Amino acid sequence: MRIKGTLLLSATVACSCACRSATFADGQGLFNRRLGMFVHWGIYSVGGLHEQEQCRYGVPRAEYEKYKDRFSAEKFSSDHFIDVAESAGAEYIVITAKHHDGFCMWDTKTTDYKVTNTPARRDVIGELADACRRRGMKLGFYYSNPDWHHPNAYNDKSSHQIPLQPGDVPDMGKYVAYVKAQVTELLTNYGEAVCFFWDIPTGIELPEMDEMVRKLQPGIMVNDRGWGNKETCDYSTPERDYKWALGNRHVEACDAVGVNSWGYRVNEDYRTLGYLSRSIDRNLSTGGNYLLNVGPKPDGTIPEEAKSCMASVGRWYARVRESFRDVEVDTNLTDSEDMAVTRRGRDVYLHFSKPVMATGVFLPKFDQLPEEAVVLNTGTRLRAAVEMAPWKWNTPDAKPSLHLMGIPADELANEAVVIRVKLR
Repeated sequence: MRIKGTLLLSATVACSCACRSATFADGQGLFNRRLGMFVHWGIYSVGGLHEQEQCRYGVPRAEYEKYKDRFSAEKFSSDHFIDVAESAGAEYIVITAKHHDGFCMWDTKTTDYKVTNTPARRDVIGELADACRRRGMKLGFYYSNPDWHHPNAYNDKSSHQIPLQPGDVPDMGKYVAYVKAQVTELLTNYGEAVCFFWDIPTGIELPEMDEMVRKLQPGIMVNDRGWGNKETCDYSTPERDYKWALGNRHVEACDAVGVNSWGYRVNEDYRTLGYLSRSIDRNLSTGGNYLLNVGPKPDGTIPEEAKSCMASVGRWYARVRESFRDVEVDTNLTDSEDMAVTRRGRDVYLHFSKPVMATGVFLPKFDQLPEEAVVLNTGTRLRAAVEMAPWKWNTPDAKPSLHLMGIPADELANEAVVIRVKLR
């Protein structure tokens, strides 16, 4: 994707050398893929409460770690994961190789606290990596810096730490060596990774950590939550409800289909299509990627409600996808916080990040009739006129502007609306 801001003063002026552009490095093409699926899966799914159950519910380490003996994954299928991702239109998957609890979802040689030492006896990362290669799905790894299992991992410079447990001896040197060994396994034994998602900044400056990642996998994209790498990372990763502006690096926003947890939760509340589609549209239309999370059950299946959310997103995304592909972000064709604009040649796409409140809209930055205007969600052709809005009659900027009419607003009350305006 190209991210540009044009100097257009009128809808009839073509984009020219006056454009201001910013080209960011993008290794394996992560930011041409736009939409990804996040997977939070580990032994916390056995409890069905939250991926941070050990901390948030005050579960002693010795009690929590018993979940390992009940983690079966008997119905786990990498193809099932990929099917769900593809149903949403996702083109890459990022999976939690190790979350804060320190449990490893691959056959690591660094610890016995791993998925192949459970009733599952399966290398989840290995199986998923093989399936992704076979089906052309890119794969990335999430890796937690906090580790509530490792006796040397306690870090008072960082958040998401639990109180010291019996036998703990904080030693960051030993823990860093452990992290390096694990990251080396992940980026050596499982093929190409499109991105590496550190989680929870450590507050410790260690440039060698990202240098190691890039040496192991040239072209990989590294996020901003690592070892003092805010200035040297490749992309930023805001989560849940956030607002961000175009800057000097890529952004990958992330959220979950579940309101309360990223991991599997029995009594979860699920997002509406309206919330998810507007959140995705708000980020993609301003130049970012979006990572949408699901939390599989301990048997390896993805909850029906989560699958339904992903499929609903996919049906919406398929209809509006063209507005996010090979487009420029045009910040000069709107001054509204409720609408973003992308464009490709004569096709201008209007993205509404809030519910459309009426069947018509005035566009102050457009002053001539287009060749056509179509609601991508439904294929509805809109009527158009250039006229002055009645409420503008005595304002300093009073002048005729493009008026689009016939938007099926009620029909689209629960999804983000995208209108394609084809300029003459």
